[in-house]
Amino acid sequence: MRELEFPFTAPQPNGELKNVAPGIKWLRMPMPFRLDHINIYLLRAARGWMIVDTGLNTDTTKALWQQILAALPADEPITGVLCTHSHTDHAGALGWLIDTLRVPLYMSLGDYFSLRAAAADNAYDSWQYAEFYRHLGLPPDHIETLMSAFSGMRLYAPPPMAYHRLREGAELPVGDISWRIIVGEGHAPEHVSLYSEQLKVLICGDQLLPRISANISVNAIEPDANPLQLWLESLQRVGKLPADTLVLPSHDLPYYGLNTRAIQLRQHHEQQLENLLSLCAEHPGSVFELMQLMFPRRRGPLDDFLAVSECLAHLTYLLRQGSIERVLRADSSYRYGIAA
Repeated sequence: MRELEFPFTAPQPNGELKNVAPGIKWLRMPMPFRLDHINIYLLRAARGWMIVDTGLNTDTTKALWQQILAALPADEPITGVLCTHSHTDHAGALGWLIDTLRVPLYMSLGDYFSLRAAAADNAYDSWQYAEFYRHLGLPPDHIETLMSAFSGMRLYAPPPMAYHRLREGAELPVGDISWRIIVGEGHAPEHVSLYSEQLKVLICGDQLLPRISANISVNAIEPDANPLQLWLESLQRVGKLPADTLVLPSHDLPYYGLNTRAIQLRQHHEQQLENLLSLCAEHPGSVFELMQLMFPRRRGPLDDFLAVSECLAHLTYLLRQGSIERVLRADSSYRYGIAA
């Protein structure tokens, strides 16, 4: 396979703007996690710029946005905000930014309403969430830690009350460039990527990250979902774009090698499935028990949340394939093992 090529160095996460293609500027917002940044792009519009994604709902993010907005020429205002998907690093500051600028929001239906649900005050404080984690085999103290960790955080500014819907295959004109909407599933309900045949550029959000795989999770909102199946199908579709496409991801560096990366990501999850199948044969147990073997290097509640949700996504895929079975135990958790 062709090696990935990285033609740019990163801008500083302090409001610095870098040109990466005609009419496209790249900036970074810092994040206080192991993944310490998110890439944000500005697209030249007819009378200014469109923002792609917003960063976290933090004072640091908002201060940087104020700095960036003040530095734009008066005749080049922000004319709209496009959000690739509803996760907090992409949409945390979205409501604040939309209200500050009073411009339209462009987003998919699935992720707009997922944002509205995630931003609700009681989003992580319900009996459905507690029951979901009991089925996964988490001890009561772990359930309490997880739920309190997220229910006490203001992950999102109050979300916008209106949006313009982005649909698969539609063309979105921004200035002189037409962007084709590509909807991917698995990482988010209806994750939007933007492809310009004219520029040979793909703004991919989290769909094709160059060095890590986006988290593929089952959560309490849709406990019987099979997101890994949807993710693999989405990878196959986006992986067919031209090989000379410049990929602009939401994390890490822009790169060439789209087709190679799509294959690598598929192979990564196939390997994870093989490993988990072996674990189910050797150590049948709950999602929580198998997660600790699948992801031994975790650093706190956020890592536990992502790991247990991703482990469940892979177990669900295997369960739907008929490779494993699950049995409800007396403590209300499911035990996963090799199918008889």
